[in-house]
Amino acid sequence: MNPLLQKLQPYPFERLRKLFADVTPNPAYPAISLGIGEPKHPTPPFIQQALADATREGGLAVYPATLGTPQLRASFTGWVQTRYGLTLDPATTDRKFNRMRPSMARVLGLETRSAKEG
Repeated sequence: MNPLLQKLQPYPFERLRKLFADVTPNPAYPAISLGIGEPKHPTPPFIQQALADATREGGLAVYPATLGTPQLRASFTGWVQTRYGLTLDPATTDRKFNRMRPSMARVLGLETRSAKEG
């Protein structure tokens, strides 16, 4: 096993939860959610319909390609261009850690510490 895995730190939101465990919020102020994107609203009917249609057509019967479809990759790289002004080639840009924000946060922290240690 890679020895660097022993250096992985807890997920940042778990640490934050522990830090705030004994804090009593001031009732005069509304709470500010530090959530990370969990849905708060019902799924719109058009999305429910698209999912239902996809299951009938067998579209959810297989896992998607690891790198995504060409259309999805073009969408991601287009967003990066618009948001950050970076030009990326959708054919060669790698999207690691798809839907894995806890792993990404932990590995990025590990990489940062490794760089500092030399």
